[in-house]
Amino acid sequence: MHLISHLTKRICIKTLFGYGLLLALTFAVNTANANTLATPENDQAWSFSTDLGMDSLNISGLIVSSDFMALATDEGHQIQLFTRLKTNSGQLIWQPGQLISLDSSMAALNTELDIEGLAWQAPYLYAIGSHSVKRAKLKKNKSAKQNLKRLQTVSREPARQQLFRIELDRHYKAVKVESLSLAEELQNHATLGLFVGIPSKENGVDIEGLAIDVKGRLLVGFRGPVLRGNIATVLRLKLHKKKFKIKSVKTLYLPLAGRGIRGISEMEPGFLVLTGAVGDQDLSYQVILWNGEDALPSESASKTALRYLCDLPSSMGKPEGIQFLQKTATRIEFIIVQDGLKNGQPTVFSCAL
Repeated sequence: MHLISHLTKRICIKTLFGYGLLLALTFAVNTANANTLATPENDQAWSFSTDLGMDSLNISGLIVSSDFMALATDEGHQIQLFTRLKTNSGQLIWQPGQLISLDSSMAALNTELDIEGLAWQAPYLYAIGSHSVKRAKLKKNKSAKQNLKRLQTVSREPARQQLFRIELDRHYKAVKVESLSLAEELQNHATLGLFVGIPSKENGVDIEGLAIDVKGRLLVGFRGPVLRGNIATVLRLKLHKKKFKIKSVKTLYLPLAGRGIRGISEMEPGFLVLTGAVGDQDLSYQVILWNGEDALPSESASKTALRYLCDLPSSMGKPEGIQFLQKTATRIEFIIVQDGLKNGQPTVFSCAL
């Protein structure tokens, strides 16, 4: 009787172990197949006829249309416009055009505006600063006392807290530049207001995405903070029709698996969202399809608001800008530009739908 009991016990243990191993293997396979890498279609989507007139190693945002292009850098205070050159070979070449100084007072002080996103809806080009604060970096060649002082130093820079509207004429020349700040809206926000004074890389406020919907409302995407439940934030701004002033603000929440928003691009319908880590966490960059609706988890939450498309392959740069190109029945194409690579190394990727 004891022998039968002992054998039965061994059989049960082996069965449970085998079942557990099967589950583990299944989980490993599913995890390996869960994320799909985007396919590089062209690792140099275009070239320039001459060198850029701004910092070419810190490209942070882009807009590409059939007639013109705009690039932003998070260093300095300028945006560069480009016009398309037609060549017999069919190669896409951009001619650097007007270099727009967004803030003459900041230009005189050589202060960076930390421009992180661009959006376009004729005749206006929009650009937004991070609205962040920063903590000084520690340096290995400094003493402990000096590094402690740096660690305790947090810089609040009003120059970063600006949203710009640039009016372009039919030749894509800037004729008027206006600006406003989101500082008051952020300070008074029920959730974001708690993160205003926290450095951006420590889950503080950090704006990096900007897009505009068909109704002319701006969508401001936050890299940080990422809220409990791994929730990222988008502010949808409705502007006054006759003046550059905010009329109303609506908050949208997106569960992005612990990632923040690095870029947003309009498509039809919806938006492409480039996501990544708030700070230096070891997280991949992902591209998400978003229908523009609030996706805060709840019993009535939309099950189709967000759709994972793909991960970006690892690289030496940091993806910061995304531009939708085209969509077919089976694939979607977009351009990515990266901070740290010359001219942003514009690369065309595709993901399966």
